[in-house]
Amino acid sequence: MFEDHEQIRQAATECMCNLVTCKEVQQRYMADGNDKMKLLVLLCGEDEEDLQIAAAGALAMLTAAQKKLCTKLTLVTTQWLEIMQRLCLHDNPSVQHRRLVIINNMLNSDDSELAKKLIESEMLEILSVIGKAEDNPKRQEVIDVARTCLVKAMDLGLIKPFSTPS
Repeated sequence: MFEDHEQIRQAATECMCNLVTCKEVQQRYMADGNDKMKLLVLLCGEDEEDLQIAAAGALAMLTAAQKKLCTKLTLVTTQWLEIMQRLCLHDNPSVQHRRLVIINNMLNSDDSELAKKLIESEMLEILSVIGKAEDNPKRQEVIDVARTCLVKAMDLGLIKPFSTPS
C-alpha cells in the first residue's frame, strides 16, 4: 500500500479491504504507533477512483467493526474532514456510498463530540442535499444512507426535523 507504483498500491489496498474483516487485522489498525489508518484516509483522497473505492471500503468496514476507529480516523490527519466531504459529493455512487457509510458509522460511534463536529461542518448541508434527492434506483443506496445519517443526527438532538410553515 506504500508503493509508488499505482497498480501495486491499488491491488494491495483492495487486498487489505478484504482482510479488514479479520479481528487480527482490525487490532493492527487500532494499535498506536503506526500510520495504517492515516494511509487509508489519505488514499481515499487520491485521484484514482478504484483506489478510492478500495480505501473507503476498508475504512467503512473498519469503522463498522471497531467504533474506536471512528475517533482514531479523525486524529491521524488534519485533512480527514475535507477528504470525507469531497468524497461524499463524488460522481461515482460507489465512492459516495462508502464514504456515507463511514459518516454513518461515525455518527453511531458513541462519540458525541465527533457527531457534533460532523453535523456542525458542511457535512450537514451535504447530507441534506443528498437526502432530499428524489428516489433514484441508480443512487438509492447513497440517498438512503444520507437519510439514515440525518435521522441519527435528529435522534442525537443535533438537528431538528424540517417543519413546513402552517
